[in-house]
Amino acid sequence: MPVPGPRPVVWAPRARIIEVLVPYDPYEEPEHMPLRLVGAGEPGYWGADSVLGHGTDYGYSVDGGPLLPDPRSVWLPQGIHGPTRVFDPAFEWTDGKWSPPDLSTGVLMHVDIETFTPEGTLDAAAALLPTIGELGVQGIELAPVAAFDPALGPSRGVRLYSVHEPYGGPRALQRFVDAAHGLGLAVVLDIPYRWAVADELGLEAYGPYLMGGGGRPRPPRPDVGDAGEHALQAMRPRTGQVPLDRPRTGPIQLRTGQVPSIGTRAGKVPSAPTVRTDFVGDRINLDGSGSRGPRDFLVDDARHWLREYHVDGLVLDVDALVDRSPNPFLGELADYVVGMGEQLDRRFSLLVDGPGRSDRLTTILLRILSGPGRSEDIQALQMLADLVHPSVRRATRQNGGRRNRVRAGASVVEDITRLPAAQLTVPWAGEESPATALLGVDDVDIRASVLATVILAGNPLVLDTVHAPVVPRNQNEQRLVRWARELITIRHSIADELDLPLEVRSTGDRSVIAVLRGSLAFILNTGHGLAALRLGTLLRPAEGAVRAPLPGAYKLAAAWEPGATRLVGDTLTVPPRMTAVLRADG
Repeated sequence: MPVPGPRPVVWAPRARIIEVLVPYDPYEEPEHMPLRLVGAGEPGYWGADSVLGHGTDYGYSVDGGPLLPDPRSVWLPQGIHGPTRVFDPAFEWTDGKWSPPDLSTGVLMHVDIETFTPEGTLDAAAALLPTIGELGVQGIELAPVAAFDPALGPSRGVRLYSVHEPYGGPRALQRFVDAAHGLGLAVVLDIPYRWAVADELGLEAYGPYLMGGGGRPRPPRPDVGDAGEHALQAMRPRTGQVPLDRPRTGPIQLRTGQVPSIGTRAGKVPSAPTVRTDFVGDRINLDGSGSRGPRDFLVDDARHWLREYHVDGLVLDVDALVDRSPNPFLGELADYVVGMGEQLDRRFSLLVDGPGRSDRLTTILLRILSGPGRSEDIQALQMLADLVHPSVRRATRQNGGRRNRVRAGASVVEDITRLPAAQLTVPWAGEESPATALLGVDDVDIRASVLATVILAGNPLVLDTVHAPVVPRNQNEQRLVRWARELITIRHSIADELDLPLEVRSTGDRSVIAVLRGSLAFILNTGHGLAALRLGTLLRPAEGAVRAPLPGAYKLAAAWEPGATRLVGDTLTVPPRMTAVLRADG
């Protein structure tokens, strides 16, 4: 069913009457256009017999109630409680030959439109895309762009299908993505699922979108004046609903449930991501009675962004999407995106994230840098390295009775690493992350060490503008930009080795850490004194290792402080709190 689109279609299984209201004048009675039930094949859906033209403002009336925005509103120039405006997605795309890169080992730059430029718009951010591309990253991760009430903030409700009008609205996002593709940059969009069914949105007037939040008192709505007051009221839902069911194929089983932890003095680091089934807050109804409608709502939303805006991937807040149904929604969504990728002959990526997931490496790194020499931190780093290898797998679909076969339509990436400032605008930002303490460390040497570790670790990576400034303001930030560019170049040069396992070693006093993978060795001096290291001891191949480089084959490939970092014969000298990168010949 083509929703959203010019033909008004809405899911409202509780309603007796649904009307489209066309409010030509907010002070006059709008035109009423009754809808009819679509049919038994789409239970609970109401549709119009005609279409509305581009730019037409409209809303819905449920059982004679006041105007409500379309739950699938794309364009909301009067705010998230005002009427919906019909948006024609037709656009003169110039990315016909675009083929997105494989993001399973990619590096992305996190962009929060509101804070990325002084203007806070998509068009202003697009002007900096060439500068981002010069870093060598494969793409952009856009923080949520869905429309919200500026007086309350996005956590109090977003219209999931929309683009915030102060950012430039839906057309500006199309321009942004087209410009990014023209520069060889993929665009991945963060979807704020946990904000999509807030009480303030009034979705319960239509049907059972919400679980666990309907009994709480609804906060007062903002005062928007007499003219818009009728658009801000919500219908009290009636009892009774039509349960909807639809079969699915191709479950993608993501890791779920409680898992063991690695104990450390500083706390616990999850040894694997945990999907919390005790999520507190407004939860989307994905497994209760009538959950077919909310599931369709989210699947259609994914289709909307991938097709109409040409985005190359979505960030999935997995904790907000957890359910206890026999057919988990995450599998249903992955299956749909696989099929869509095959249909459009495009490669999509689904990045799985949430609290306690993408900050695991930076949390361990913070402890190592703030208190070097603890064996439990070295152990935690090795266990994390073992856990996240490999970090990606291809989504598959069932093909009747035949064996599952891997399709190229989408990849599910489960173990990304996110730098601390990129944690601040994600939907779960309220969940405290220990790694954000790194933002308070105003030491360029430590920032360079963090940058080197996360880039060369090999996980799919989201950079922030604190550690990799897009617009450097001083000499230190210019050094960080050059360092990031150099490290990303090295990472690209060993792309064929990123699926090899990592090995973590340390000196006897554990003040120096060596991370080995294939032909690359990364050395981090966490201590406060100059470290003189014998490579024959530190980088000697493990017993039984096959084709491992010999210590004498390593050459100095990069160093944060090249003047003080030297490799003479078998001895590598690394200044305190600094890093060196070695590469084996052949």
